[in-house]
Amino acid sequence: MVRATVHATVQATGRCLVLAIALGAGSCSDDVGLPDARPPTDAAPPGQLMLTWSIANMGTPLTCAQIAGSSVTVTMVPVGALAGVVDSFSCTSLMGVTRQLPAGDYDVEVSLEGSGGTLGGPVARMGVTVPASGTGVVDPVAFEVDPHGDLTFNVTSPGGDNCGAMPGGAGITAIRVELRDSAGTCVPTTFMIGATAYASDCATATTACFGASETVTAADIDSGQRSMLITGLVGTDACWHRTTNFVARAAGFTTTLNPQQLIRDTTVCPAN
Repeated sequence: MVRATVHATVQATGRCLVLAIALGAGSCSDDVGLPDARPPTDAAPPGQLMLTWSIANMGTPLTCAQIAGSSVTVTMVPVGALAGVVDSFSCTSLMGVTRQLPAGDYDVEVSLEGSGGTLGGPVARMGVTVPASGTGVVDPVAFEVDPHGDLTFNVTSPGGDNCGAMPGGAGITAIRVELRDSAGTCVPTTFMIGATAYASDCATATTACFGASETVTAADIDSGQRSMLITGLVGTDACWHRTTNFVARAAGFTTTLNPQQLIRDTTVCPAN
């Protein structure tokens, strides 16, 4: 009788141990008591989008350098969603392939960015399909950009008085302003000094001295890398100089330079 009782007890204990082990093993799972967060095995694999772009003005092709273009941004929003993702590519690559995206249809916007802001776009492409394990093609994007903008600056001297007699003022009697492209070639430009027009030819043309408070402007200059040389003449002596390199903005934007403070050439006009 005792042996039977012990045997039954051992069997029961064994069953409990097996059950406890089984439950213990189950309790080690990350998913116990939680919905299965793993993607279903039949989920479509992701894909990508490829796009190309070009830049022109009234049919004339333009380079990124000509308009100071820096990048192209692509916003991709799943159809019906409120938000999506953004990829960015170098302007000069003229093409790009996006990150991996869940397969489906997307509304796409493409913008050209450059010096100072958005130069072109956004151009919309609606309902573009990202195929599973493939690459969808966005219709080519053609940016139309005006390769011109405006320029504004002031000319100053260390004492603040450009035209006053030395030693208190700079003694400047005439000023020459030259605008040049990235190769150093003269860009003939008409500057407005207040209401006075000054046509610069990068040679002999000068304008009468004007004060530091006078704003100098030029309209519709070519965009891209530029240099500007300013010379302050005292009589016929080129006593004051300033050279500035800058990127002129496109798409009608205004490039505003810091005050252009002239520097005395002491080999020509020694300080008093």
